Amino acid sequence: MLIGYIFYCYNFVVIDYVRPYLVSELHFSVSQTAIISSAGTVGITVGALCWAEIIARLGRRRAAGAIAAAIGATAAIQAASGVFVTWAGARMLLAAALGGYYVVATGLVVALFPAGARGKLIAVNSAMYPTSNILVAAVGAAVGDAHWHILLWLGALPLPLSLILLLAIPRDDRYRAFDDTGPTQSAGSWREMLGPRWRWLTLGCVLLSGIDFNAYQLFFSFVTLYLKQVREASAGTMGLVIAVISAGSLIGTFAWAVIADRFGRRLPATGYLLSGAAILVFLYGGLGSQALVVPGFVFGFGLSCTTAWGVWFAEMFPLNLRPYGVALFQAGHILSIGAPLFAAFASERVGLIGAMSLAPLVYVAGAALWARLPETLGRPAPTEALSPL
Repeated sequence: MLIGYIFYCYNFVVIDYVRPYLVSELHFSVSQTAIISSAGTVGITVGALCWAEIIARLGRRRAAGAIAAAIGATAAIQAASGVFVTWAGARMLLAAALGGYYVVATGLVVALFPAGARGKLIAVNSAMYPTSNILVAAVGAAVGDAHWHILLWLGALPLPLSLILLLAIPRDDRYRAFDDTGPTQSAGSWREMLGPRWRWLTLGCVLLSGIDFNAYQLFFSFVTLYLKQVREASAGTMGLVIAVISAGSLIGTFAWAVIADRFGRRLPATGYLLSGAAILVFLYGGLGSQALVVPGFVFGFGLSCTTAWGVWFAEMFPLNLRPYGVALFQAGHILSIGAPLFAAFASERVGLIGAMSLAPLVYVAGAALWARLPETLGRPAPTEALSPL
C-alpha cells in the first residue's frame, strides 16, 4: 500500500510543478491550467464519494488493485497529450481514481491497527506526500526545462504495480477490524451519513476539508508560477524551494502524528496558524529567491497538520460508516472546485501575490472550525453522533 501511496501523492502534486511548462511549452493560458485543476477537483470529489460506496460493498483488496490500474492508465494518457481538452478530461479521470485510493488506504489503516497507532501509521502514508514533492523537485531539477515530460510519465507506474497490490493486500474476510466488538452492522450509506443523526458532523468535516483545499489552491498551487514569473527563478532554484517546503512537511507529518496520538486530534489545528504566518513572510518578507526556503519550510511543517484527519474523520463515525467518514476528506473538494479559477481571476486583477495572500485568512478560519469539532482520541466507536460544533 505504501508504494501505491507514493504514486497517489506523486500524481496529486505533479500538476502544480509542471504548471509553468503547461503555459510556456503547451501554450495553455493560466486560466486553462486553473480549469485543469478544477477538473481534477471535480474528479477527486466524485471519485471519493463513489469509491467509498464500492469499497464498503466489494472490499478494499479488489478496489485497491482497480484504482491503481486506473491511476496508471489515465496518467499515461495525460503525459502523451498536448491538447487542453484531453488534459482536462484525463485529469478528471485520474483524480477520480486518486480519490478512491485515499479512501482505501486510510480505511485499511483504521481497520487493521488500534487507535493508539493509527495516527503514526497514517503519518507514514502522509509522509509520501512531501516525499513525492521532493521527488518531483529533484527529478525536475535534474532533467531541466527540456525534459519536463519525464515527470508526467513517471506517474504512470501504478499500472504495472496494480498486480502487486492485489497480491499484497489481505482479503477483507481474513481479518476483523479493530473496534469491531459489537454485533454485525449493516452496510452504511451516504443517506445515513446525511440523516439527522450524523448530518451536522458530516457537513462540519466537509467544510473543514474544503477550507484546506481552498487555502492550498490559493497559495501552494501557484508557488512554482510565482517563482518562475515573478521571481524569474531557475529550474534549480524552483526545485530547491519546493524540496525544502516538502522537507518541512515531511518532518511535520511525523511531529503532528505524535501530537495527535498523544494529545488529541484537535491540537494540530495550530499548524494552520503557522502556515498562515509563513505565507505572509514568504510573499512580503523581502527575501531573496533562495532565502524563501525558510518561510517555505515553516509553511510545509504547518501544512502537514492535516495528517490527523484521515483517522479522525473515520473515528467520528460508527464502524459501518467509517469508509464514508474517510471519504469526507476528499469530499471537501466540492467546496474548492472554483478555487483555481478564482485564484487565476484574482491574479489578473490584483496580481498573483495579492491572490496568494488570501490563503492565510482561509487558514485562520480553518483553525477556528477545527477547534470546534469533537475529540475522538480514547473514545470508543460511537453509536450516536458526537457533539459536532
